[in-house]
Amino acid sequence: MDVLNPIYTEKAACQDCYKCVRQCSVKAIRVENGRAAVVKDLCVLCGHCVEVCPVGAKKVRSDLGRARKLIASGKRVIASLAPSFASEFPGIDLDRMTAALTRLGFWAVSETAWGADLVARAVAQQLQTAPQGTILVSSACPTVVDYITKYRPAFADRITSLASPLMAQARELHRLYGDDCAIVFIGPCISKKQEADEHSQDIAVAIDFEDLRTWFTEEKIMLPLIQPNSEARLIPERAGKGALYPVDGGMIAAIKSWNVPAQVKFMSFSGIEEIERALDELEEALDQGELQEPLFLELLACPGGCVNGPRTKKRTGTIRKRLSVLEYGQNRLAGAVAQSLTDTATVLYQQWTTKPVTPGPCSEQELAEALRRTGKYSREDELNCGGCGYDTCRDFARAMLAGKAEPDMCVSYMRKLAQKKANGLIRAIPSGVVIVDARLTIVECNQNFARILGEEALQLWEAKPGLEGASLEKLFPFYRYFQDVLDGAEAIDRDIRFNNRILHTTIFGIERGAYAGGVFQDVTAPWVQKDRVVSQARKVITRNLAVVQKIAFLLGENAAETEATLNSIIESFEKSEGNS
Repeated sequence: MDVLNPIYTEKAACQDCYKCVRQCSVKAIRVENGRAAVVKDLCVLCGHCVEVCPVGAKKVRSDLGRARKLIASGKRVIASLAPSFASEFPGIDLDRMTAALTRLGFWAVSETAWGADLVARAVAQQLQTAPQGTILVSSACPTVVDYITKYRPAFADRITSLASPLMAQARELHRLYGDDCAIVFIGPCISKKQEADEHSQDIAVAIDFEDLRTWFTEEKIMLPLIQPNSEARLIPERAGKGALYPVDGGMIAAIKSWNVPAQVKFMSFSGIEEIERALDELEEALDQGELQEPLFLELLACPGGCVNGPRTKKRTGTIRKRLSVLEYGQNRLAGAVAQSLTDTATVLYQQWTTKPVTPGPCSEQELAEALRRTGKYSREDELNCGGCGYDTCRDFARAMLAGKAEPDMCVSYMRKLAQKKANGLIRAIPSGVVIVDARLTIVECNQNFARILGEEALQLWEAKPGLEGASLEKLFPFYRYFQDVLDGAEAIDRDIRFNNRILHTTIFGIERGAYAGGVFQDVTAPWVQKDRVVSQARKVITRNLAVVQKIAFLLGENAAETEATLNSIIESFEKSEGNS
């Protein structure tokens, strides 16, 4: 496990399905020896690969142990509680959750939504003075920021120069309560773990809702039975409209509560694929000069918003989740945050650095050579089936050149390769071989089988090698043996007379009721007769040796008994003489 990477692969569990490759929006997966691993520098930590892995080979780093040690150290540890807890733990209000976290040992609890209020107000301030044609992209989602700075660097300068709500909150809490306190984030996000890794001076640890559930279970804390108490601290105050951030459009609602000019346009997009399409269209609109009024884009990596984060219990459905968040955020006031913008300017500022992911140079000749490695010699060979996880064969070839993919990932290539090997083996066998399906239609046969059938069948085989699609009933009178095996009979092994030949016949099932195979050896052929004579001679020798060994054993056994008897008589004789 890479301690620095929040997502890792248990290689022993990975089973060559390539589902993570297919589902990864940015293709941040490298396959080596059939095992798929996340490439940290390419990954945006959306967590989708963890969700879709059918065997659970993709894992999320647990930081629960670090959080426990932090509390055990005696420090004042503050829990930054993501507002999406309202949808993750329905029926548990803020006071009850604060009391439960206090039972775990936290010194105090603070709403991450409180930091969202700081960010919302700062964005509103920027929009109040934004010139015509200004485009601002939200910085609230670390995965989106990572995606844009890596894969859409042309929009990197459009991201607001503001910290994420968590970062803003953490910095402000340190300013209010001292640098010796520690912040532990609790939420549905994997990318917050990386945010904590990169800004450890502000955020000590980030755990997710699954970690929190484990913690509650180990400490035998049952949330429905927890009662609010006066010892639980909620600092520095209750959040305002920032509580709506977990649902798409929630950030926009929070920003609008701060008197934004009417001409500003707002749009919300969630899910990496939808964001990609939106940015494509935005690029076209900018090129054509279609945008005149200021535009703010709320972009969230998870479809539907943070309520469907990768570390939520159920990452589907949003109606109940939205209702929970809306109820949690109702009656919240925009003016709940009392600090002035001047006081928090340093806390909120964040400069984003582009780190574009650029594919390595790839010539047409190199691409053609990579395609040939998977049996693709022309455009017609490029099926673009997507079985490897890539949209096109050429994308797959580029991935191979980049060291992210292997030829064995191409399903059609491996199928053709297996079929060629099987066909080559069948055709090299000196006996006649045929495979038929449930309708007794020939799937494959070799030339020796056609030769056994006769001159007419041999001519057909030469015109169409393999005789695929031909009816065995019309070519071979003993087709009923195949039918018996298809119906469930045991393998048939017998000699039959056909076309003045004696054929040693073995008919066996390949897949019950679906496919059967037959091997026919012409025992009248000179080489077969010689082979059968040698074989029979070996059997006779083996049997004779067994008999000889048995006789020797019996003789040896009788000799031993005779010797024992004679010795007994001699001893008796000697004793008799001595007594006399």
